[in-house]
Amino acid sequence: MNAQTDYKNRFSAPVVALHSSASSSLQWRNLEEVLSDRFFISAPNLPGYGGEAIAHPANGDGVRAIAESIIQHIGGFGQPVHLVGHSYGATVALKIALLRPDLVKSLTLYEPAAFHFLQSGDPAEQAMFDRISQISNAVSDSHIAGCSARGMQTFIDFWNGTGTWDRMPEQTREGLSTLAPSIMSDFAHGFSETWSLGDLARLPMPVLMLTGMDSPDLAQYVAQRIADAIPHSRLALLPGLGHMAPVFEPDWVNPRIYEHIVSTERPVANCYWPQQTAA
Repeated sequence: MNAQTDYKNRFSAPVVALHSSASSSLQWRNLEEVLSDRFFISAPNLPGYGGEAIAHPANGDGVRAIAESIIQHIGGFGQPVHLVGHSYGATVALKIALLRPDLVKSLTLYEPAAFHFLQSGDPAEQAMFDRISQISNAVSDSHIAGCSARGMQTFIDFWNGTGTWDRMPEQTREGLSTLAPSIMSDFAHGFSETWSLGDLARLPMPVLMLTGMDSPDLAQYVAQRIADAIPHSRLALLPGLGHMAPVFEPDWVNPRIYEHIVSTERPVANCYWPQQTAA
C-alpha cells in the first residue's frame, strides 16, 4: 500500500506506529487489523531494523535525525497523524511531537525508553540510570568481545524476566544476537537526548501513556514521570502485562490504542436530560 495515497480512502486521519528495539514494523500487524475498518496505518521500520541501515553515531542530538526521517514520512500524508510508539519507538514519537506538534493529532505511548532525564535527577533516579546503563554496557561489551549473545541475554531478560532467553528457540536467539549493533545504536541515541520533563509541558495533543504493571519498575517509573509532565495525558496501568505486551499480548493493548485514537477523532459529547417540570 502507498502511504501517501491509500489513506485518502479512509474516513479518519492516518496512524503512524513506531516499533520497539529488537523488533520491526511487523509487530503492528494486529493493530492494523484492529484499525483497518476506519484507519490507514503506516508502520515504518526504524534504523537498524527490517533491512534499514543503522543510524549514524549519536552526535549529541539524541534521536533527532531518526525523528526527522519519520517527520518526512508523515509529511507525505499532508495532514496530522495519530502517532503510536512502543519503547524506543515511543522515544522517537515523543521527539517528533516536540519538534513538530502540528503534525501529531494524538499520541499513544507504551513505556518510552527515554532514560536520559534520570541522569540529572535525585540519587534514586541516578541509580535507575546507572542500572539501565549497565544493560547498555553489557550489550556493547559483549558485542565487542565477540559474544553478542551474552549481552543480548542480559537485555532480553531485563525486559522480559530472568530465564526468558533460555526458553527461546536457538534460531530466535541467533536472530536477536545479530541485532546487538542496532540495540547499541538505540541506547546511544536515547542517552544523548536533551529535552527535559519541563519541555513536555508544551505538548498540546491528547496523550495516552500505557504501562504494564509487570514491567520493570524502571520502565513504569519513567512512563509515569513523563505522563505527569504532559498536560493533556492519561495514564493507563495494565495489570498482568509487561514491557513487550504490544508484541506478545496485542489483544490487551491494541483496544486501548484504538479507543484513544477514536476518542480523538470523535470526541464524546456531553449530553444532558431535559429539565422536568411539575405538571
